[in-house]
Amino acid sequence: MIFPTISTPPNVKPGNFRKAFILLFALAVFLLAINILLSFFTPKECTADKFEISPKEINALFLKSVSEFSLTDTYLQKLKPKKKKPDSTSTSYRLTLPFDIPTPVFLQSIYDNFAGKDVAILAIETALNKNSLLEISSGGVIKLRLEIIQDTSLHRNNGEIAFALTDYESLDEDEVNDLLTSPETFAFLLQPKKESVEFTKRILEARKEYIVELTASSPNSEFTLSEDFPFVRNLLAISSIIKSYPRNNFFFVHPQATLLTAKLYEQTRKEFTKRKYTLYSSTEFLNLSELKGDELAARFNQAIEKLKAGEIKVFLIPANYYYASKELLTAITKRGITIIPATLGVVKIKES
Repeated sequence: MIFPTISTPPNVKPGNFRKAFILLFALAVFLLAINILLSFFTPKECTADKFEISPKEINALFLKSVSEFSLTDTYLQKLKPKKKKPDSTSTSYRLTLPFDIPTPVFLQSIYDNFAGKDVAILAIETALNKNSLLEISSGGVIKLRLEIIQDTSLHRNNGEIAFALTDYESLDEDEVNDLLTSPETFAFLLQPKKESVEFTKRILEARKEYIVELTASSPNSEFTLSEDFPFVRNLLAISSIIKSYPRNNFFFVHPQATLLTAKLYEQTRKEFTKRKYTLYSSTEFLNLSELKGDELAARFNQAIEKLKAGEIKVFLIPANYYYASKELLTAITKRGITIIPATLGVVKIKES
């Protein structure tokens, strides 16, 4: 193998050549270091990122969050800029949040709506648990400023709703467990039979509610009420039902139950009343339990849209629809609509 050799020029001593080489190398390193330092301190021309978001889009996404909470113009105020600058592209707002919308909850909506966008969001709490400042930037430029004021004296009342879930048997075991362990408020609407009696134990252990709906018939004769039976036979059925569902202070009557039109209905109602129970027809509430698919969704959404401030609605809806509508329920509560226990909703409606 042939190795290259470095020869010194004539009349130059090897020691002097080595010194010159070291000096040149040190000079090169020094110049490189100077160049790196200058690159940090030399101003550069700022160019907009190709993913930079326009002020118009930022404003639209911000107003989307405001709309999700149904915050009207009484809560949101557009501010005039303190100093008008020709190149200013930022918009300023002041938002007053009522007691039921904590600032972190509203900010989470902002983060969700801007997810995946090339923006920088800065939120600073300027007064403990009261005021905050939000700035949204893109391309290194602040394009929206928001003053947030948390006013605990403001309370929204955009209506109250309650849910009684029908046909829980359509859910699989995992879905039933999810409902039983969820923090949501609702009641299971049960029909008298041995299986539902057993299910009440799980409901009560999970600290949930149930309401019993009397039907035209039951697979278990001890729970069946009929105008064809002697009154004494119906009394035994009433006693059996009340004994089997002790945590129930009223009963619904299914519209197809013969008990509704029976000659013995008044006598039967009096027997429940004697035992401090009340009978209500399922038709007295918003019964959507027989609907499916798009028709069910349309009727439910229509009822929510028509809900007025201070109004109460109790929905009887299929358990599988309720289970699949968790995100929709979250959106509803954002609008200032309160979900209350079904039994409380029934009492409030009857007392109003």
